[in-house]
Amino acid sequence: MSAQPATAAILTYGPQGTQQAATAVLLSYSPPPAAARRVVATFGAPWGQAAPQAVETRAAANHPDPLDTAARAPWGEGAPEHREARTAWAPPSTMDRERSAPWQQFARRLQPQSAQPWGVARQQDAAARAPWGQFAGRPALSAVAVWVRARVSDPQATAPWGEYASRPVLLVRPVWAMPRHADAERWIPWTRYSRPLDAGWGVVTPPGGPPIDEHGTVLVPVRRVYMTTNNLTLTRVSDGATIPAYSFGMSLDADSWTWSWQATLHATALPLIQPGPGGDPVEVLATVNGTPYRLCVEQYGRQREFASTRISVRGRGRAAILDAPYAPTLNHGNTASRTAQQLMADVLTINGVGIGWDVDFALTDWLVPGNVWAHQGSYISAILEIAAAAGGYVQPHDALQTLRVLPRYPAAPWQWHTLTPDFELPSAVVSVEGTEWQRKAAYNRVHVSGTTAGVLGEVTRGGTAGNTVAPMVTDALITHADAARQRGLAVLSDTGTQAHISLRLPVLEETGVIPPGALVRYVDGATTHLGLVRATSLEWSAPKLRQTLAVETHPA
Repeated sequence: MSAQPATAAILTYGPQGTQQAATAVLLSYSPPPAAARRVVATFGAPWGQAAPQAVETRAAANHPDPLDTAARAPWGEGAPEHREARTAWAPPSTMDRERSAPWQQFARRLQPQSAQPWGVARQQDAAARAPWGQFAGRPALSAVAVWVRARVSDPQATAPWGEYASRPVLLVRPVWAMPRHADAERWIPWTRYSRPLDAGWGVVTPPGGPPIDEHGTVLVPVRRVYMTTNNLTLTRVSDGATIPAYSFGMSLDADSWTWSWQATLHATALPLIQPGPGGDPVEVLATVNGTPYRLCVEQYGRQREFASTRISVRGRGRAAILDAPYAPTLNHGNTASRTAQQLMADVLTINGVGIGWDVDFALTDWLVPGNVWAHQGSYISAILEIAAAAGGYVQPHDALQTLRVLPRYPAAPWQWHTLTPDFELPSAVVSVEGTEWQRKAAYNRVHVSGTTAGVLGEVTRGGTAGNTVAPMVTDALITHADAARQRGLAVLSDTGTQAHISLRLPVLEETGVIPPGALVRYVDGATTHLGLVRATSLEWSAPKLRQTLAVETHPA
């Protein structure tokens, strides 16, 4: 038998076997005898370091074709419905909901080919790091990864530039948190995608105030577009606390001695308008495009609907404290001769000490003998009686504790052309116009008389025969010819054919709020109307602010 390769051989002989190294072993044998023993040879491989094998045998399969890494995750299909699972490596930072602008400079960073949710977010860009986190101004759905469909869970949490763009800021509030206060009155529709502008920004006005002609009339020019920046705020006078409001309105006419107003407030304003322990009304300062008005809260209520609670409030101007139920009923009179203006000052005095109110007397004053006049009532009822005796009316000052006593007719209607109008309004500035014609008796003479110690006056319209006599007027305070003349003028002026024109226009910087008693020249093409404002009403609902004037005119 030939030799065989080997690394070790075990030789068994004697009582023990011995293992020896060998490179080859030669096995020879002869046919054993029948009684010979069996020889066993054992071979084994060493357990040493294996020899390196060919690396090609480790990847028997073919290389896969490259796929679009932007559209697949190498480890499997991600779960698109769980956004939170895609950015578990870092919590998103809280951003300002009102100031985030993902649709501007960050829109370019959200393209599908560059948005890889399995990559590492760039820490320097907090707004683009986690657009799916807690942000009120989140990007449009078209800018998010195309394989994810957002779940719209709360309509009020959608982007503010979407379906609810036309609503004021105060009305778009997430229901899960208290929003920061915003100036709803500064919502400017033509710049709603930019920051709110300060009052007056961007409105070009001529220097030196509004245009005025040589006689002092404020001229409102004809423009294609009238731009105004409306601003209305309500604050509590005692501490300056801001009262959030949804809407506001107030009105005043020649037969009212103070403003009437109403407003719709936010639910949080209820503690701000409730009266104190003494029961005195809460004073409110309403600032309309920079003009302050002092008002009193007299009535308020709460209305609650689904997901909405509002406060409705009503009241009068500051002069309401001169009337019931705040003012006592007193006996007024004169024991000595006093002028009409002095009588008013005495009414606003208790034991020689004034109560803090003044009178701006614009009538022609006259003397009232002693023990002629007596009145029982509140402060304002006594003032009104004295003013009405000479055909006057009472108008409150906007913010001061002052009562203005004005003539109902500063001149007869047939002499208005000699007066200087306060304002000239073109038809271009008026959004709504209405006219109502009235026909009254054409009186041209009236007899005016006192009672116990008065005078008897006969007032006749000049240039007429005085053949149509009005009913006689008597008043205890008609004790002088000046009083009789002023009262007779008021009676004869409110006669004949009249046209009451209603004008709705914005509160312009040139005019402000036009009060009753103002003489207005209204130019409508070739037609010009000249009349006195008899009533003014104001309506505000952000961002719109409009005033409506009732103008009394006397066509020739």
